Amino acid sequence: MRNTSRISFLFLICLTMLSLTVACGDKSGDKTDKKTGPDSAATPEVKDDFAEKCKSGNAISVTIKDYGYQMKGKYSFETGNFEVKQSSWMMLNDSTAVMKLSNYTAEELVGDRKDEQVDILVKLSSKKGKKIEAGAYPYQKYESDLSSGVNMITSKGTVWFNWVADMPEQGNVMIDYASKDKACGSFMLAVEKPGNDMIGTVRLNGTFKIGE
Repeated sequence: MRNTSRISFLFLICLTMLSLTVACGDKSGDKTDKKTGPDSAATPEVKDDFAEKCKSGNAISVTIKDYGYQMKGKYSFETGNFEVKQSSWMMLNDSTAVMKLSNYTAEELVGDRKDEQVDILVKLSSKKGKKIEAGAYPYQKYESDLSSGVNMITSKGTVWFNWVADMPEQGNVMIDYASKDKACGSFMLAVEKPGNDMIGTVRLNGTFKIGE
């Protein structure tokens, strides 16, 4: 009789422990289900709106004449259609980007640079926590949150948008879109003082697009 009671008692203990194990298993199951909820959802993909914001292609006009500052002889270049044959855009970091547009291919630059072979070089800078993004980048206004530096490399030397007091501001580079390897926007730059060969007449206007 004692053995029967002992067996019944042990059976009751085993049954109780089994019930507790099942209950604990349910609770851990609940936790697993919660982890598969919204917290574990994949990060939504960032939309690349390059195609939407960069519908315009390259349509650049350039005028350089009466400019003699540090040049190796007289030089003039005028075109209403600066044909971009090679281009590059690089984000050096969050606050600096550089761009190059050339109207010749690498194969065409053999020996001395020809008068019609021109590079447009651009540096964009930002500060005070701002990143390189859409906006207006005034020419060499380094005290502002956004600024640009622009020059053109020619066969006779480097052409800048020089300025003296009482002249209109040089203008800016407008960025409509900027990412790691793509960009588009427009040039709105000009200086004119034909009687001063440090300034001359230098214009750069129109839209640009890098990346497809």
